Order: sequence, then C-alpha cells, then structure tokens
Amino acid sequence: MLPPDTKGVRMDQPLPGGRLGIAEAALADHPVNGTNMSTPSTRSDHRGSTFSRETAVAFVIDAVESTGAATRHDFDIERIVSTAHAVVDDWDFNTLQPAMFWRIASSCIKQ
Repeated sequence: MLPPDTKGVRMDQPLPGGRLGIAEAALADHPVNGTNMSTPSTRSDHRGSTFSRETAVAFVIDAVESTGAATRHDFDIERIVSTAHAVVDDWDFNTLQPAMFWRIASSCIKQ
C-alpha cells in the first residue's frame, strides 16, 4: 500500500476532480522539473549536448517525482520515454511542451 501524498490523496484511489485529477492540474504550462520546456525555434542550440535514452529516462523520473505526489514506481517510465521520444523524435525532452508531457505521463500511471 502506498502512503498518502501531502494533499491526502492516495495513489491507489481514483484521482479526484476531472478526468485526470492531479495530473490535470499539472497540465498547465509550468516547467515539469524546473526546466523551461518551451519548444525552441531551432535545434542548433543543443548541438554540444549529448542526449540519450538514459538521459531521457532520468528526465522523466525527475519530472514525475518532482511534485512529491508520486514516485517512479507509480508510472510506466519506459512507456513514457518511448511515447515522448516518438512525439519529439529526439532524446532531448526539453523540447516537449509541459502539457504534452503530463498528458503522456497521466496515460502511463500504473494501476
């Protein structure tokens, strides 16, 4: 059994309010993990950076755990990574809009 989060909502119970509940509140365009995720006009700005599946997994884990309401074990991390990668066609998930990220993540909550 999972401990209740700081707002008293249990992860093993249906989400309150709306179709997505807590995840719906996160759909606002706020940084997922403290990183501004707005889509850049060009991709040349990250040539010096190295992004890989491993960095994408770390990004997703950091993002879903950043609110303190859930842990990586509450989500299918591999499915989030694969879906997000298919959407942006890159391992740099900083280009992914926050609303899209949370839509993907909310569809990958483990039952």
